[in-house]
Amino acid sequence: MTPEQTEHRVFLNRYYRAARPIYDVTRKYYLFGRDRALEGLLAAPWASLVEVGPGTGRNLEILQRRRAWALYGGIEAADAMLERAAARCPWAHFQRAFAEDADYAAVLGAPPQRIFFSYCLSMVQRREEALQHALSQVAPGGEVHVVDFADLRGLPRPLAAGLRAWLELYRVTPLEPGWLAGLGADMVLGPGRYYVLARLRRPQ
Repeated sequence: MTPEQTEHRVFLNRYYRAARPIYDVTRKYYLFGRDRALEGLLAAPWASLVEVGPGTGRNLEILQRRRAWALYGGIEAADAMLERAAARCPWAHFQRAFAEDADYAAVLGAPPQRIFFSYCLSMVQRREEALQHALSQVAPGGEVHVVDFADLRGLPRPLAAGLRAWLELYRVTPLEPGWLAGLGADMVLGPGRYYVLARLRRPQ
């Protein structure tokens, strides 16, 4: 673990230890597009999925309820949230790691067919490295799915500026859709360009 990662883990643990008791209640008011992303995942066949930054395990719980026979796992850098997700999802397998260098195949014993970033990539320090690494680790023919803050350019300018300033306090940087498009992602933008849904496929 690099000094940069060590410092970031300290920040994440400090932040999430305070936030985790009310995390799910508060996040539903501004982490839009998550359920739309889950429906998109469930619309296609797959049998294994690893979520990066599963937080409290909310998304994994919803997916497992709908597709109980699949294998599930999580990559989590924050100890505080790893404890919460593991308690909530005892049927899932978790790895304490950063997205940039996680061993995805070790989580489930084989490369997962889907890797899912839900409002996580915007907090990753080396996001392109993390996304490219995930794409190299997903099973051949598999997909990496992302839902996260987009560029906010469809919102009124004062609102967008205020939201960006607030997100910066928590080391969150919205994703540029043009960057995702340049990586070959299929994308859908939410209302006001508030969030982006992206999908990248690894060739067979």
